[in-house]
Amino acid sequence: MQTDRALFLYGFDITDSNQFINFRSQSGGPINTATLTIKNYTCAELLIEVKKQLQLADGVNTYTVAINRGVPNAYSNQITITTSGSYLDLLFGSGVNAGNSVASLLGFNQVDYSGATSYTSATNAGTILFPDFPVYDYIGPDEFVTNEMSKSVSAAGLKETLVFAQMQFLEGNWKYINNFGSNSQLTQWENFLKYAIRQVKFEVTRSVFEDPTIVYPVTLESTPGGKDGGGYKLNLMNKDGLYRFYETGTMQFRVVPNVS
Repeated sequence: MQTDRALFLYGFDITDSNQFINFRSQSGGPINTATLTIKNYTCAELLIEVKKQLQLADGVNTYTVAINRGVPNAYSNQITITTSGSYLDLLFGSGVNAGNSVASLLGFNQVDYSGATSYTSATNAGTILFPDFPVYDYIGPDEFVTNEMSKSVSAAGLKETLVFAQMQFLEGNWKYINNFGSNSQLTQWENFLKYAIRQVKFEVTRSVFEDPTIVYPVTLESTPGGKDGGGYKLNLMNKDGLYRFYETGTMQFRVVPNVS
């Protein structure tokens, strides 16, 4: 069913080439610089980091950094940055660090934003993969749980178990990935999987139409082409008479625990 269509949101890597936000918090005032910590984030984690660093650089005002995942905006995942103050310029065009700003990763154009106290990005944050078809054989994180543990048997025959953490997973298979010229999703899937096998974090929205606010931060756990999540293999669906369609096979994703 169409209501089971998932969405992947990825690519939130901060490096020395995109770690800055130059901004003014008062008219004619000094230019502040928010410096983001270099590492891999999920989208939700990056928004927390942006808020934190804006407030550290300002020291007076409070900032809200939010994403709109609601239908139909779930396709765009646009970001809004708002100040509690009476003035805000985002200097993505003229700031001294404009060439190394986080603007494009957050979906903003590389221009100055002025004249308001709240600004919404022009397009989506990060990179979106929105599969054409629903997920098959889906198992959610409440149905797929394992313990990370050490188990031994004592000399007396008693089982001794030390549980380190309880881990949740989700699982599914995506089929009918087409390879038809400009309508192809094959390249999108290849780009996403090349990113995911790096064992970095990204987000999965289980169903854009049913509830786009249910989003899981995950890493790739395993694929048919890499039992440790370090590889992938997209298979042609020739056996079904579909000669230009691919499927991922069953993939597992490990839910990243909230340690904040």
